[in-house]
Amino acid sequence: MFPIESIKSQVLSSIKHHSLTLLVAPPGAGKSTVLPLWLLDEGMPGKVLLLQPRRVAAKNIALYLSKQLGEPVGKRVGYRLRNDTKVSKDTKLEVITEGVLIRMMQSDPELSDVSCILFDEFHERSAQADFAFALVRDIQSGLRDDLNVMLMSATLASDAITQRLPDANLLVSEGKMFEVEIDYQPNARQLHWREHVVSCTLRAIEHHQGTTLVFLPGRADIEQVAQQIMDKQADHHVSLLFGDMPLAEQQKALVAAPKNTAKVVLATNIAETSLTIDGVNLVIDSGFEKQAVFEQNTQTNRLQLSKISQASAIQRAGRAGRLMPGKCIRLYSQSDFERMAKHAPLAISQTDLIPLVLEATRWGVSSLEQLPLLTQPKAFIEKQAWQSLVQLTLCDKQHKLTKHGEQCAMLPCHPRFAHMIEKANEAESNGQDGLTLLACIVASMLEQKDIFDQRQSICNVSLAHRIDHLVHQGEQRYSFIFKQISQLFSPYKKQCSGNFSHLPMSLLGVLVSWAYPERIAKARNKSGSFVSIYNKGYELAEEDVLCDESFIVVAQLSQYEQKLTVRIACPISVEQIKQWQLAPITQKLVCLFEKDKDKITANDCELFGELVVNRSSKTQALSEESVADLWRTQLEENGLNWLDWSVDATQLRLRWQWLSKYQPHLSLPVLDDAMLLAELDTWLLPSAASCYSKKALNKLKLEELLLHLLDYQQQQTLHQCAPTHYVGPTGRRCRITYDMENPPKVSLPMQEIYGLAQSPQIGDVTIGKGVDLVLELMSPANRPIQITSDLAQFWAGSYKAVQKDMKAQYPKHYWPDDPANAQPTNKTKRFMS
Repeated sequence: MFPIESIKSQVLSSIKHHSLTLLVAPPGAGKSTVLPLWLLDEGMPGKVLLLQPRRVAAKNIALYLSKQLGEPVGKRVGYRLRNDTKVSKDTKLEVITEGVLIRMMQSDPELSDVSCILFDEFHERSAQADFAFALVRDIQSGLRDDLNVMLMSATLASDAITQRLPDANLLVSEGKMFEVEIDYQPNARQLHWREHVVSCTLRAIEHHQGTTLVFLPGRADIEQVAQQIMDKQADHHVSLLFGDMPLAEQQKALVAAPKNTAKVVLATNIAETSLTIDGVNLVIDSGFEKQAVFEQNTQTNRLQLSKISQASAIQRAGRAGRLMPGKCIRLYSQSDFERMAKHAPLAISQTDLIPLVLEATRWGVSSLEQLPLLTQPKAFIEKQAWQSLVQLTLCDKQHKLTKHGEQCAMLPCHPRFAHMIEKANEAESNGQDGLTLLACIVASMLEQKDIFDQRQSICNVSLAHRIDHLVHQGEQRYSFIFKQISQLFSPYKKQCSGNFSHLPMSLLGVLVSWAYPERIAKARNKSGSFVSIYNKGYELAEEDVLCDESFIVVAQLSQYEQKLTVRIACPISVEQIKQWQLAPITQKLVCLFEKDKDKITANDCELFGELVVNRSSKTQALSEESVADLWRTQLEENGLNWLDWSVDATQLRLRWQWLSKYQPHLSLPVLDDAMLLAELDTWLLPSAASCYSKKALNKLKLEELLLHLLDYQQQQTLHQCAPTHYVGPTGRRCRITYDMENPPKVSLPMQEIYGLAQSPQIGDVTIGKGVDLVLELMSPANRPIQITSDLAQFWAGSYKAVQKDMKAQYPKHYWPDDPANAQPTNKTKRFMS
């Protein structure tokens, strides 16, 4: 008996009387495998939809539930996936993914033949799950108050969820299927974490009967660990389980091992939820996972190795107790577990929002705030997604779906690639044979992991080479890609040519430019450095096959140490960019600073976006506005240190900054680089506009120009409270040195301050906020004798020792016994009056 049986009556009652139910039950309680069949027995008036976050789980659960009914899948229980569907007119329970549900709601906003929707494993909070639930709630509030919804999970009952859903009825199933023993085996020997996994796994399975499930972060980790285990334990049956395996291969990992054979399943967190792997009674948890993080800078999903959350660790351990008592070995310490985050970061905060905002505009809203999302994404990320849709002409500036957007939304791929396919189809209708098929191939490949491994990718980012490899290897090797190609090409098959041997490869750059128009880039040199039409720098290996190209368009990027590295790209020509209007093309007078000639020139230029492509040889007249703009650009790119700061200009900045920091009551403006760059129009550019070379710019007296940032009274305050020089009793002007970390200092001969009883001060001395100058007292030979900030204490103390030493070294000079009341002098005793 499954634990969930104890609350069967409450579950059925809640579905009848509450529009929203939250069901919390531990792994193995029967949420996915028992509860849906109750609803079939109840004879719901419409279909029941059971949502799963992963395709393999959806198919596997549908097969399991059909088997429980003694029927083939597709009768009363069926499944509906993106590339695989088994349903019939008799189907009452459909197991689907969130993406499929979104498409169902877009085509039938009332879900007219559905009576109940079950969101399984909702704690994972994928972006699609959050969005699908928001649309369901919108339907409930406006169209279908009779639609029943249940959120199910082992770890769902958090305050955040219950507070956002006050109308939900909460049900909890406390029971567990079987006990799971937890054992902690941290990496005490400081092995590499993969080696620790292999070592612990081999030790654990040596005398183990049954199936061992090992959780690893990603495919590469799985393949490396599998090889090491098979090298050392050839008699063990090792199965792999990860997301981009064909579904048929994934299902092989779920069946029980042959009798009297030990089995090891190496899996990503795809096996955390919903999947029941026959015979598992031992789980080994590496404590790691790979999270997909969308980088705004590269517009690319990056897999990031991360520690799992506590919720994930609990889910993993629960896999060992589904069918029998089990054990979970955690390859980290208990204190590590207690320090883990309670839950993983929400996907909607780190995902590509372009697909979601396209669905939102299809739904008829112009902002995600208009939908009852449990968590709203960051506003600036949503804004960028809307801007991308406008750039691709999928929606207008009011965020209304265009006709082109409606066509693209029907394709089961990313909106960028849907736009590319539709543009290709439009071109094919005008005589470009095979372009639509090529676009479908490009979309299918770029939505999958790169088919070139690390060895093949070295110095070869060519998309054309990858397509050639795909076509020659054929469907048997890359069935999952060919299946997607077939689905994408299906709507165009009747009117478009579909010959894999005659593809218009010369137009590959045009296709990728339609998907990523901002990634057209021009070579800076022949060493692999490129700059995009919007001034982003791209790098590829100097020996790469595309290094000699003048222009490329980038299909995939990665970021490493602030550099954008090209992963997949293809060449494109200037003629193609113009012919197909792939970039904004403008004519503009452009001022350039030619460093080698130390002068400014102005030429009529042709630009792609912000990138100068052609420049006329004829130099045009320079306007002061153009020159000022050029110097502004140079300073923004190179920083203020690019200017020639004299000693006087540097000291002026330090004097001003010293007053701002140590005399804040004077309320001088804060002087820093950000302020100086923001105020270039006030202090520098009016004078710089008449400088046509860096040499002329360097001659500007910056210490005078900076004063334009202060009014007359502030200038007087600066001169009085932070003077450039100290004038001693003999009239000597001595430069004051300012330092932001130390008090201001002045150097002068000790004999010239006789008669001073106290240290001189600067700052706002009029109200008693003066600051003592540090005095560096010099000998007649201009060598330091003493440094003091308390002259009175020096005269009364260590002066006696200095006097004795000075009389011996400089007997012709005056060394009085009472210097505080003596006559200051710059002469020897012979010439003193």
